[in-house]
Order: sequence, then structure tokens, then C-alpha cells
Amino acid sequence: MRAGASAIADAARPIEAGIVLSTPSLPAVWAINQLRVSAALGFEELVGLAEEQLAGFDYMHVAVEHQPSGPGLEKASRGAGWKVERDVVMTLSAPADRVADTSIVDDAGEHEVLELLRRWFATDEPERDELEQLVAYGRREIRVLGDRLLGTRSGDRELVAMTKLRSDGRTAQVEDVYTAPEARGRGFASALISRAIELARGAGHDLVFIVADDDDWPKLLYGRLGFRSVGHLWQLHRD
Repeated sequence: MRAGASAIADAARPIEAGIVLSTPSLPAVWAINQLRVSAALGFEELVGLAEEQLAGFDYMHVAVEHQPSGPGLEKASRGAGWKVERDVVMTLSAPADRVADTSIVDDAGEHEVLELLRRWFATDEPERDELEQLVAYGRREIRVLGDRLLGTRSGDRELVAMTKLRSDGRTAQVEDVYTAPEARGRGFASALISRAIELARGAGHDLVFIVADDDDWPKLLYGRLGFRSVGHLWQLHRD
């Protein structure tokens, strides 16, 4: 995950506690304008490091990878008024509880995937410039990381659900699972993820993983498809 973010960012600068990602060309995209911390730090120490390393940014965004420190930093950040999101990292390690119809899954084109991503990003009602930056980030991800794009279509052949399969040659990641609101409840997400798993296993990947919001329902679907939690990533944000 860190290697992928580093490849997409304009600049990636290692420091003793982790790495600093900077992308002036897409300043609104938190994922590539952040401090990623892999060392054990207390909250005040973390804030001081972020203020030093992210000086000049319009915000401070910190991704905490260090597992023992995460819960305490989450609590302290919430208490200090930071926005906090806890992601759960899940690896494929159990059989699925269902058989999905993967025949409904096709390869998808970059343009139609980006249009579906645009719909997804727009649900948070970002400013127009922020929305365009997020779409540009999605395009950069696809091209830099070589994502395989998978989708399902409506009767008129319009793309209504999507996911990406990403690989570094050893490890595969299923990313950006999304179904348009009008197409939900029809098993598209299960089919897409199951197809991505088939492709990853067929290519010889022993490790397949997915990341979910730990406070949202999709992680339950991923669990039913065989993914199990192995750790967390804490996203701490202050405007």
C-alpha cells in the first residue's frame, strides 16, 4: 500500500518515522499528501512531527501504520477535534459462504470506470475543483499501478458496478468496489470481488487483500467472501 502511494505521489521522502508523500499537482487528494507513520509515537510527538513535515500544506493528514500505537492515537485525535477514520486491512484466508455468478463480470474501460468513480466521489459533495482532482487521481492510479478494471453492466450495457484488481507481481489487492445506487441489491459486488479473486489466484498470488472502513457494512460482505482482518490503518486529519 505504501509503495503504491509512493509511486503515485509527485514526491515520496523517507524519514526516520515513516514517509512523507507530497503531490502539489493534486493538493486536495489526501491519499498522496500525507505523513505515513510506521514508528511508535505519542500524540504530541505525532502532532509535532506532522507540523514539521507538512509545513506549507493546507491541512495535516497522517496515516498511522504502527499497530500498537493506533488505538491510543485514535482516541487522542478524536479528543483534540481531528477527523478520524479507521480502515481494516483484510486478507483472503477462508472459503466464501456463497458462489457468485462471475460470468456477469466484464473487463471495463478506463473512461467508463472514471465516470462511475466521479459519481461515487460526488456523493460527498466536494467542490468542483476537488472533484476533478479526485478523478485525476483515479486516472493516475489506474495508469501508474496498472490496475485491471472489472465491471458489471445494465441491460443497456452501461457500467453500473466496478472494482479494480491491483498487483505488484507478488501480492494482489482488490480496490474501489462500488455499485451505482440504482443497481444495488443484485449481487454485483459479490460477483466482482469473486472474479477478482479468481484472477488473482489464477495469476499465482498467494496473498490477496482488501481494505474497508472499519465502521461501515462492506467489511461484512468481504468477510462472507473469505477475507479476514489482519490489522488496521488509522487516517487522522486536521484542516
